[in-house]
Amino acid sequence: MFYSNGIIKYLAFIIFVFILKETPAQSKIEVGERINGPANVRDTVNGNVLFSLNDGVLIETSPAINKWVKIGVYVKLTSKQFEAFKLEKNIPLINKDGKNIGKTINPVEISMIEEEVGYIEAYTHQDNLNMAFNPEVQLMKILAMGNYQKKALEPYMKKFGFTEYLENNQLKFTQYFIYESTVVDFSPLDRITLLFDKQNLAGFFHTRNMVIKGFKTHELVRGHKLSVLETMENQEVKRLKQKRNAYYNSVD
Repeated sequence: MFYSNGIIKYLAFIIFVFILKETPAQSKIEVGERINGPANVRDTVNGNVLFSLNDGVLIETSPAINKWVKIGVYVKLTSKQFEAFKLEKNIPLINKDGKNIGKTINPVEISMIEEEVGYIEAYTHQDNLNMAFNPEVQLMKILAMGNYQKKALEPYMKKFGFTEYLENNQLKFTQYFIYESTVVDFSPLDRITLLFDKQNLAGFFHTRNMVIKGFKTHELVRGHKLSVLETMENQEVKRLKQKRNAYYNSVD
C-alpha cells in the first residue's frame, strides 16, 4: 500500500505528538548526551555534511556501529520550515530555548514535528560524542570501583534523569530507569534499568553493551540484556529473565 508524502508526514506528526505527551520530561532530552564539538553531522556514514553542531549540544544517540553513530537533535522551526518539513541550507540551528546550537550546510529533512519544534537525525563519528555524558560509560566507571551502594550511584542517577518505576512491578527489586533514545525507537522502552535490593545494586537491564568485572550478562528478547552480580543465585536469575522477557514481549 502506498501513501503520499503529505499523508505519511501527517501520520508521523500525530504519532510523535502522542509520544511526547505520554513520555516523562527526562526522555525529552532535557538531560542526556552531548556533542564534543564543533562536530559535522552527515547524511550517512562518512557521507555528505548536512549540518554542524556546537560543543555541548544535547543529542539523542544510537549505539555505535563501526565507530559511527546516528544522532537526533531538536530545533525550533519557522512556519516555512514547518510547512516544507525541511530546513534550508546555510542557516543557524536554534533550539527550543532560542539558543544557537549550530548551522546547516545543506538542506535537512525534518523527521518529526511538534508545534514549533522539529526533530532531525543524521550520522556522526563516535569521537564527536562527549563520553562524560554517556550513561553506559559512566555507569561502568562507577561499578568498576566496586561500590554498589545506592548512595554512591545517586549523583549518577540524578545526572542522567533516572526515574523510579512504580507501575505493575512484579520484581522484588526497586527499579530506576531511563528511556532508550528516540533515534533507536520512536516509542522507546528502557535503555537502562537499575535493580536495587534494599540499598545495594543487584543488577541492571540494558540495551547497549557493558562489560563490568563481577557482573554476568544474560541475553533477553528484543535486544535487551540483564547483567547481575555473579553471586546471584541461578534460580533468581532465571526468574528475572522470565519475567522481563514476558514484559518486553507484552508491549508494542
